[in-house]
Amino acid sequence: MKKKYTIIISVILLVSIFIGIFIYRNYAIDTSTGELIINKKSSYDASKEIKEALKSLDAGKKADVITNVNTSSNMVALSFEGLGNEDTMNKIISLLDTYNIKATFFVPGIKAAEDPSIIKMIKKSGHDIGNGTLSGTKNMEKLSTEELVTDFCSTNKILKSITGKVPDLLKCNSTIYNDNILTTAYASGNKYVVNSNHYLSYQSFKNYNEAYWYMKNLANISIVSIKLEGVLDSFEYGKQKTEEKPAIDKKAGIDESQSKDKKEVTIVEIVEWLLKSMDEQKKLAVKVADLPSIEKNSELFNSKNILDKISKQNNKSENKEVKNNIDLIDFKKLIAKNNNRLAPVISQFYTTQKSLTYTFRGLSNEASLDKTLQRLEKLNAKGTFFVTKDEILKYPDRINKIIKAGHEIGNGGITANSSLLNKSTEEICREIYEVDKLLKEKGITTNAYMPGYGYVDAEIQEAVSTMTTMPSFKNYELFTYSKAPIIHRYKDMNAEEIVSDYFNVNSYLSLRKGEIVYFRLDSGLFKNDDAIANIVELLTKNYVQNGYANRYNEKTQSYDLAQKPLGYSIVKLSNLQNTAETPLQLGRYNIINNSITMKKRTYEDALAMMKTNYIGNKYVDLSDFSDEEKLYIDKAGTIDTNGENVIFFTFDDWGGDPIVNEILDVLNKHKVKAGFFVISKYIDVNSGISNTNPNLLRTIALNGHDIGSHNYNHELLNSSREELEVSLIKSYDVMSNIIGDLPSLKSYFRSPTLLLRKEGLAAVFESGYKYAISGNITTHDYERASAQEIADYIKEELVKGKGNVVVMHMNDQSYFTAEALDIFLTNNEKGLYGEKYKIAKLSDYLKK
Repeated sequence: MKKKYTIIISVILLVSIFIGIFIYRNYAIDTSTGELIINKKSSYDASKEIKEALKSLDAGKKADVITNVNTSSNMVALSFEGLGNEDTMNKIISLLDTYNIKATFFVPGIKAAEDPSIIKMIKKSGHDIGNGTLSGTKNMEKLSTEELVTDFCSTNKILKSITGKVPDLLKCNSTIYNDNILTTAYASGNKYVVNSNHYLSYQSFKNYNEAYWYMKNLANISIVSIKLEGVLDSFEYGKQKTEEKPAIDKKAGIDESQSKDKKEVTIVEIVEWLLKSMDEQKKLAVKVADLPSIEKNSELFNSKNILDKISKQNNKSENKEVKNNIDLIDFKKLIAKNNNRLAPVISQFYTTQKSLTYTFRGLSNEASLDKTLQRLEKLNAKGTFFVTKDEILKYPDRINKIIKAGHEIGNGGITANSSLLNKSTEEICREIYEVDKLLKEKGITTNAYMPGYGYVDAEIQEAVSTMTTMPSFKNYELFTYSKAPIIHRYKDMNAEEIVSDYFNVNSYLSLRKGEIVYFRLDSGLFKNDDAIANIVELLTKNYVQNGYANRYNEKTQSYDLAQKPLGYSIVKLSNLQNTAETPLQLGRYNIINNSITMKKRTYEDALAMMKTNYIGNKYVDLSDFSDEEKLYIDKAGTIDTNGENVIFFTFDDWGGDPIVNEILDVLNKHKVKAGFFVISKYIDVNSGISNTNPNLLRTIALNGHDIGSHNYNHELLNSSREELEVSLIKSYDVMSNIIGDLPSLKSYFRSPTLLLRKEGLAAVFESGYKYAISGNITTHDYERASAQEIADYIKEELVKGKGNVVVMHMNDQSYFTAEALDIFLTNNEKGLYGEKYKIAKLSDYLKK
């Protein structure tokens, strides 16, 4: 019996001890009021840490301050302050993962305690977590030592409980770091405090262009602090340097008011714009915690070799897709998930930027490479060199030479011959991946893949599309070319012969914006190593920096070829890839697939519109109109302007870049707008014509001019209504695909040669056009012997008190048109024609 009681007493004693230990560890006992009060202890209780920190203050050690590093390296350290909701944080973490960027999140302790799952997600994604103080209190330099220690230690305790580690970094909100803060921070366990001169909030940018230029203007290695909630206060805003605010380019003829976004920008958009601009500007992302070692070795970090090593390390440690064993990636699964989607093939860019690009392959002939690099330097041109796996391994010095000269490297795959066309989608995926991996290990990043010789088939397209499903390949694009002058039939020919034959002036009066020209450097076709360099120089001088037009010769009554300045530049492929069109910037745009067409009318309504919406010409043939109809068909060709003296300059047909750009330059010089009537097959990307030029149409529209139709094939209005309506509707729809998102496209039509037939005019209005416009002054500028002759003719034909519609041209025979326009506008501004005429565009006066 005694034994039994002994066992019971022992069990009770053990349970009591266990309960006592449990209460001691989890509850606080308070007897200060004379009563026993037991409160549950928090897992975030930092009372022990606070006591130890206060004791260690006597040592006087201070936390080091991390701030911007004064080196020439192109680096950025991103930090985030505060904590957004779960959806916002998921999106931001996803964006950082997409761009392979690691950041530092300074989290307030209270918010971390409220939602520890978000903190765990941030840590799992490989980002650093710093102490953002307990609640983000401002002006903490005013707090006492005890208050600071309590705040810092409590936050550290919360973050350690969630992440398993006391953060090394601390950042206070709008606070001056005095000795008290630095001492208490170190005592509390934070080795560093972070000081940033660059603060952003969701109100910092209105559009991507502003973010781009903000990032462009950052100096040295900068810490950019992004507030996840709220706006900048006076302390944070005041630390911004005025010279580092976005410097927005202004382009002539573009309305700045278009940049005003009505939709409120979110912090997620701000982050995406920043990451995209960092990627485009090749800025290396580093963690805030790495800055002390970078500053310590700042001289080394100015060396490109060191930066390459950093990039290599980042790609090895942070890019989960770049693994030592390519077989670990299930390409078959990725291909199946891609669901047969094909990447578009880019042979030229849809861009309004005044640039094009040269691409090169073949590094085995070093002499040819060196000669070409020297010539590109002389021409101030930058190119893109696509390299294969074999070349990366064999010629690292040649690749470094290309990069050092300011050019870029693209992914040229592994198989550089026609056997690539026999490979499976999976095999091509592996080739793209393996070359990209080799390039990244050398610190080289690219989003461009060009197969050997520009070969393209469905498997290649599917492979590139599949690769874009992987985050680090998200922006990869498939390239071929629009021109490739190094072909076998030119074996042993000189540069003059090759350029003259390949770029026949009957077809090509210049190269166009966005073209991709491909040169093979090691073709073995030429005896001299400078053959490619000579072709590059001749092509650049005659078809890029300048172009050609046809000048009328009065003596022979024919046309002579004559040169005109063009002023285009040769840029790297990535420049055209990454320069997007905005209201303030010329650049890349998208073709619209589902354009908004015009609304058709009945034949009866079309006949009625002839009375009011046809602006005629005094020489027009009205032989197929009845006597009654001849009474109301307009023959004056002017527009009612309520007695104002107005001139509407209009340009017909279509031409190359040298003529059209020159006209646009003159209009911009005098700050006036005009109207353009376009033969639209020449801008139809599906027309089958080799030199279609939608970029030129888009440029006209971006400059704010009216654009109407001159029919699809320049068809005269003497065909049947049914036949004409097909071309009339197609003409408008094709233009709508290119400029339908801009206000320039108008439902205006001008009859080719100004010829008029009743049924043809009815077809115009039936198709949905609002106005058919001829004009009262037909210059015949394409067959004039001088610019002065054209300007004088316009002056002689002007009618006062009306809107004069001047018919000019933009075809390749309009050599003197721009010069004549410049003469007339200059004289008008000087008042040489009596009362100054107002220059307007048709839509300023025609009813909408």
